[in-house]
Amino acid sequence: TQGWDNQYSAVPGMGVDGSTQYATAYYAGSWGAPPVVTPLADALVLLDGVYVTNAVYSYLTLVNGDDFSKKFGGESGTDPDWLLLVAEGLDENGAVISTSEFYLADFRFEDSADDYAVTEWTWWNLTELGGVRSVAFRMESSDMGDYGMNTPAYFCLDDFTILGFASN
Repeated sequence: TQGWDNQYSAVPGMGVDGSTQYATAYYAGSWGAPPVVTPLADALVLLDGVYVTNAVYSYLTLVNGDDFSKKFGGESGTDPDWLLLVAEGLDENGAVISTSEFYLADFRFEDSADDYAVTEWTWWNLTELGGVRSVAFRMESSDMGDYGMNTPAYFCLDDFTILGFASN
């Protein structure tokens, strides 16, 4: 169902491989701290990746629009809209040392038939982050207003995987 009453559900309706558990995160923008995953608190790790998908609230809002957010692609279907999830690799002091980007929705293609919003669990390779202590997630959208993103800033994660320890 559309609306914030369904803010915690993943579009696929379950976790990866039918599991009953996954994480739903909310990005508060400038109103609060970003969601942070700390793989290991006392060592730098090399991340493999994580499965990601849209939360139902975000997905239905971007494909239908609502009182606060536009329908992605606009009425004509050609507006160049996008919803981006950014992973920031952090060092032991919380400083950003690397980033990786994943589009949860991309409506910028020349052919509108190529436009998409993620509806399945999709693997996001995070090896490019290198050795990190933790990961912070932030979101960006083409639909912005006076107070930040108009698009609901929810996303879902499952099976966060590390490769091992990074050498210092």
